[in-house]
Amino acid sequence: MNFCVHKDSGKEIHGYFVPDGFSATPKIHVRINGEEEFTEITCWIFLQGAIDQGAHETGNVAFILSDDNIPGISKAKQVELSDPDSGLVFYRRAQPGQYIPKKVFRLETAYVPQSEIDLAVRPHFQFFEHRVENYGFETVRQMLEIIHQPSVYVSGRVLLKNYLLYINYNINLTLVSLRDPFYELATRLIVFSRYSKHRFKLVTERDKSLYQPVMEYFDGLDLQDGSQVRKVIRRAPKDTLNLLSSPFTQQLVASSPSDLPKLDDVSQALDALSQFSLFETGQDHASYPANITQILGLPQESIQVRPQLEPVHQLADILREINTVEHLLEADLVLYHFIQKAEQRASAPVKVR
Repeated sequence: MNFCVHKDSGKEIHGYFVPDGFSATPKIHVRINGEEEFTEITCWIFLQGAIDQGAHETGNVAFILSDDNIPGISKAKQVELSDPDSGLVFYRRAQPGQYIPKKVFRLETAYVPQSEIDLAVRPHFQFFEHRVENYGFETVRQMLEIIHQPSVYVSGRVLLKNYLLYINYNINLTLVSLRDPFYELATRLIVFSRYSKHRFKLVTERDKSLYQPVMEYFDGLDLQDGSQVRKVIRRAPKDTLNLLSSPFTQQLVASSPSDLPKLDDVSQALDALSQFSLFETGQDHASYPANITQILGLPQESIQVRPQLEPVHQLADILREINTVEHLLEADLVLYHFIQKAEQRASAPVKVR
């Protein structure tokens, strides 16, 4: 979808909304002053650009909101415009000083997202959306391209390379954190091996298709049984295991989820990490949220994160002993090694001669 609010004079709000469906009728939901009830507006104003770009069949995608079609909107302090299908709120009216005047992108690298970080900062941003991996490319691109709102926060587990163009020219603060590759793989194995019974909501529709061979092969595996885990992994089909190959490196350099990360990609991944405003190695789980609060000017301890789980650590320790896994994570392990070495050099005391 594409969306934009380019004018809010108080009396009127001007914008457009292009739904995902080429022939779908563009409609928006308007809610004022936090009321539960909303008003549905069908967009009616023609935009030639929507036709020229092949975005919509009729081009009738724009709207003007006023007291004529939304009674009370001219005096409302709170106005929210949203997509009726996904519920995405693409515009909030801002009062002076209400929101942090920064455009922030947080790259989520953990398969089980640290949503507590995002939700903690949500009230401080005019536009906010997290877990954007649930949306299509055009929708995420539009989020990163918002220019008429100075307060934007976007977070998700996406392939960085596909969005660098939009991040570089419109986002002024980027955040990322990595963690032990064995712990991350353990997390993914736990989720995928239990998905048939638990249907975790964090697994997107695309991931269901992509990781189906992994889910089927590891389904029901007792991950506390070290000997069984070793046997199953060593016998796993290569194509199935490759789907779990070095996810950090892949996320930083690949343009498609089918691109297998290679050892040669590590230097490019390191370069990508060096361009982030805030990068954490994940050694201390408390430092990442603390540094985010500092860089955003929020009160200390306003972001609390869940501690890492001991059962995941136990599985990670089993995985460390399997040569197949070490090869599977080769690029990530080299990447993480360089990161740790750089951190050690940075924290080492300066020798005075």
